[in-house]
Amino acid sequence: MNTTKRFFFYAVSLITLGMLATGVSTILTLCFSLLSKQEVISQVGGRSFALETLSLSIPMLIIGGVLWVFFWRIIQKTASGNTTETGSAIRNWYLNLILLAAISTAIPAAAQFLQWLMQGCPGTQFSSGLLSMLIVAGAIWVYHYRVEEKEGQLSSVAKTLRRWYTYIISTWGLIWLSASLVQLLYTAIVHLPVWGTGTIQGAFWDYPVRSYLTGILLGGAIWAFHWLKLARGDTASTLRQVYLYLIAIFGGVTAGLTALIISLYKVFYFAFGGQTNYTGSYFQFFGWTIPTILIASTIWAYHRKVAEEETEQVKNLRFSYQRLHSYLMSLIGLSTLVWGLIELLRIPLGLLVNSLSQATVIGSSVLWKGYLGLCLALLLVATPVWLYYWNKIIKMVAAGGVEERSARTRRIYLYLILGVAIVTLAADSINIVYQVLNGLLQGTFGVSVLRNSDWSLQTIIIALPVLLYHWNILKSDQRLGVETVILREKTVTVLAGEEAVDLVNKIGERLGSRMRLLRYRGQPAEQLPEFSDEEINKLISDIRAASTSRVMLVIADKRIQVLPYEEK
Repeated sequence: MNTTKRFFFYAVSLITLGMLATGVSTILTLCFSLLSKQEVISQVGGRSFALETLSLSIPMLIIGGVLWVFFWRIIQKTASGNTTETGSAIRNWYLNLILLAAISTAIPAAAQFLQWLMQGCPGTQFSSGLLSMLIVAGAIWVYHYRVEEKEGQLSSVAKTLRRWYTYIISTWGLIWLSASLVQLLYTAIVHLPVWGTGTIQGAFWDYPVRSYLTGILLGGAIWAFHWLKLARGDTASTLRQVYLYLIAIFGGVTAGLTALIISLYKVFYFAFGGQTNYTGSYFQFFGWTIPTILIASTIWAYHRKVAEEETEQVKNLRFSYQRLHSYLMSLIGLSTLVWGLIELLRIPLGLLVNSLSQATVIGSSVLWKGYLGLCLALLLVATPVWLYYWNKIIKMVAAGGVEERSARTRRIYLYLILGVAIVTLAADSINIVYQVLNGLLQGTFGVSVLRNSDWSLQTIIIALPVLLYHWNILKSDQRLGVETVILREKTVTVLAGEEAVDLVNKIGERLGSRMRLLRYRGQPAEQLPEFSDEEINKLISDIRAASTSRVMLVIADKRIQVLPYEEK
């Protein structure tokens, strides 16, 4: 098929499949309603409405079904034994879109149906529509999953689309599972008879608990199937590294640290006497913060172990995302540390203003105890996080030399911090000068100037050393020629077949830039040999040493040619 014809067939197939699914679902809904002896859609018209619905669903079933079978048989006949057709972008968009839509429809229906079963199957609350939706969407998903599994992913587009589907659903399942676990544990803890007057009354086995159990069962099943089965062995995938480092590892660390900060703040606030009306329920926050810390730590530890085990298989690709993770965590640690120091300075400056004037900046002892508890919680969590990841970055730079210093992630990190610090200092300086001049011109110069400038003074005191420290790091990188290395980056075009896609990705990650890939559609080449790290390093050196800014790589005959060229 040509592209236009292929698009036509798949578009019509998608629309007619929707008609067929709607017709089958509607008829099943009516049948289940009759079997359960319920009044069929009594709220919107009763018997006459049911007959009208049946009159519409039958032609949708017949006409939509006949058309879908007709077009789908032609599609399948064309795709049989044709790798070009089975590997086409349109076909794989079609299959993965249906898988995503079907599972997105089936899972909410399955969740509500499972909750109905847990409730004891009350006849008055039976939803025939949910059951029919679950059956139809589930059947559609199973059929198209088996079609795609039988064919495999025969092109890079097919692999990429399958990966998007797999890691999107894996992420969904993991978040649903972990959130449901936290909520279930919190509900169980707050029902314990240890909270004094704050004990929650009522039955434990209510709707929220059934909902949390459903999330654990279904979310766990979704995550396990897609991550442990569909994503198994996909070690060279960029999306896998995004899932591992930026979603599971980074997300787990962020959630755990946030819960830890809240726990410490609440404890310090209580210890400093900030909680004046104490009841036993005050410490119920532990019911969700501790489970969050434990579950987030488990997610982090498991995915970190998986990432470590895959180190040798995808060394270069993994290192790029490991670097990104380290700089992200360092940025979060530094930002939280700066926030904690600013909050810490708020207390002495506020007390100073209070002592110099009758107006109060910190209005009560309870308020400053809250500030003190918050800043201590932030500092206790942020300091070790920032020191750990920043020392890790220092070791990476020491081992990687100029190449590591020139990494785009590092440049963005340094310039981002410098930019934020400079803008902050400029805004704070403007505010301070404004307050001084305004006070002098209006004859109100005094403690009010200090009171109105306290936040600017706090941020200047903290932002200035942060700016100077990172400015010195940037200047040190520049003295080693990092900016010069960046200016010599090349525009690289690659001519290669499907068998060289993984090699191209590895070269691009090592080079630190995205490459344009031209796919060779001639006679398939033999399997490429395994190129060592030394050979790839030499190739990158040849690319950077090329006499022009544009370079073409031709990967063929078990070797790689580096061809400098210019566009006229």
